[in-house]
Amino acid sequence: MTSDTSGLKREIESFKQFTSKLSDKINSVGEIWQDANFASLQTQIGELAKASRSVVENGDMVCKNAERFFTVAKEDVK
Repeated sequence: MTSDTSGLKREIESFKQFTSKLSDKINSVGEIWQDANFASLQTQIGELAKASRSVVENGDMVCKNAERFFTVAKEDVK
């Protein structure tokens, strides 16, 4: 990781931790609260988790590509 992408990488990691905590909290509440509305909420949180994984994966790919770009940009042209 270069200094050029370190801020983005920190933001991605923060997002990953936030979504993980949200999922954990919803699952822990599910142990004591069971009804149709909660089941619907759990389904929606599951869909959010899938979308969040996609965001994290795409963010990681952006960081890798940005690092490659900055590496090439720093090379001397002969």
